[in-house]
Amino acid sequence: MKQLMSYYVMDDDTDEKIREMTDNLGLDGIESLVYGTKSRDLPGKESTIGCHLNYWPDWMNFWLGKRELFEEEFPTRDSLISYYGGETPEEWLETIRGNLRAAAREEPKYVVWHVADCMAREAWTGKFHYTDKEVLFETARIYSLVKNALPSNVTVLFENIFWPGLNALSPENVDYFFSLLGGGNVGLLLDTGHLMNTNPDIRDEKDGADYVTKVIKNLGSMKDLILGMHLSCSISGEYRKRAAGNIPAEITPEVISRHISSIDRHEPFRTEAAARIVEAAEPSYVTHELFCKGPGIPEEEIKIQMNAMKKGYNSCNRFSLFVAYREK
Repeated sequence: MKQLMSYYVMDDDTDEKIREMTDNLGLDGIESLVYGTKSRDLPGKESTIGCHLNYWPDWMNFWLGKRELFEEEFPTRDSLISYYGGETPEEWLETIRGNLRAAAREEPKYVVWHVADCMAREAWTGKFHYTDKEVLFETARIYSLVKNALPSNVTVLFENIFWPGLNALSPENVDYFFSLLGGGNVGLLLDTGHLMNTNPDIRDEKDGADYVTKVIKNLGSMKDLILGMHLSCSISGEYRKRAAGNIPAEITPEVISRHISSIDRHEPFRTEAAARIVEAAEPSYVTHELFCKGPGIPEEEIKIQMNAMKKGYNSCNRFSLFVAYREK
């Protein structure tokens, strides 16, 4: 198992700086955030193990040609092009291909593809136009049209979010989705915080670990699809209950950002709950995807979460050799 951090490579970075940063934190590398369609010719390739692709939260209406709906969100030509990279679904597909090619230039072992759809106001109402299966079907259709832009040796890991799509990772939906993909170099990226956000009754880390490990167990043999993990803690049920149905008078990007970050906390685990979850899933890659209070790298948060994992590992013979190796 390799431990990584989520990281956006900056213009002033160097290979040595990134390597020193990951070494000091006891990490194996980075999951690089690649949102554009062109190579930025930046350093960090030798430290890059995974790449996180761009994500369009609201896409089903545009993809399916539901003009009366997507024009609510994107009323002008400029707003449409700014978001999708074009005016038509075909142009959007080319934007996705460009993003895949840009990620491939970093020579990652895997890329991360979000599977969810949500209009802005639906993030407050919880009343969605599309079901999980409808989103899964169209995601698989899009993937079939663009996957050749990525080398076949790069694994595509599909990530759960707390909106229609992979959502709560029910065995039925996971089986349905991967049957549509038809095999190939694919797997699941289990985001623990996103999964915790599907249960508003979680009160603490123990509750969160109980819930996440139960979902993993219910997958049965499909648990083997979990090749990657975004590890973070998100206990936001009280906020979600308060915010439900309270649609703001004006939904600006800033308002949306505050709302989503209030739901999806990206806080570090502080207890052995972290190790319980990792042990249950047995992923090949664990990415510490955490927020920090100010600008910069969430170093303290990563240290807190890694220590939480170590506490759990130290009580589990299964991981004692792993811990000894990482401490060398």
